[in-house]
Amino acid sequence: MHELYTALAGYYDAIYRRRVERVSREIDFVEELFQDEAEREVRKILDLACGTGIPTLELARRGYQVTGLDLHEEMLAVARRKAEINIEFIQGDALEIDFDEEFDAVTMFFSSIMYFDDSAIQQLFNSVKRALKQGGVFIADFPCWYYGGRDGPIVWDERKGDEWLVITDWREVEPATQKLHFKRLVQIVKPDGSFKAFMVDDELNIYTPREMRLLAEKHFRKVKIYGDLHELRPNDRRYWLVALK
Repeated sequence: MHELYTALAGYYDAIYRRRVERVSREIDFVEELFQDEAEREVRKILDLACGTGIPTLELARRGYQVTGLDLHEEMLAVARRKAEINIEFIQGDALEIDFDEEFDAVTMFFSSIMYFDDSAIQQLFNSVKRALKQGGVFIADFPCWYYGGRDGPIVWDERKGDEWLVITDWREVEPATQKLHFKRLVQIVKPDGSFKAFMVDDELNIYTPREMRLLAEKHFRKVKIYGDLHELRPNDRRYWLVALK
């Protein structure tokens, strides 16, 4: 389980190349949210489930003091190698963070919030609220799980150095429990034709914008859901939770 974040950590940025290319625009939007939604100046940020540091490093480049936390040391090792500026990366569980009003903002990118079920997400919100200073803001993105109308597998390829990655994604949904089984086959082909393959099979939790808002309102003073990189609209493919302490 979680092979994407352990055995495949060194390939993560290549697999998500297209998302990496969009991260600058996403952080532009997040900075707008800092300006419009936070009730304090945002300078110090905790980035939960930071992975290989793709958004973490972008925030740091823009002058924020950022701490990245992730459950998987393999991902953090990649993040530390990439860091051209001083950033603190911590191995730990987002449910067990022990910060007390230390941050102006807490972020959680790349749909990581979907790993938390109804019970765990309440614990997550409690931990985030405790870590935030008064007037601070929590921002997390999550997908519209049913967009696109694709029922079959999606196949694409990427390159990492002289290796060729062939990636097949598909998903299985349990409507009664709102569980999404995210499945990914990653085949890594060497220049000599030899290859190795990894199977990802993660269980995620589906939340509608309304459900996410109602859950967050139990913990935060003000909650708003945005869509894609703008105000919420029909047919948005990605949502952004913005919650104010």
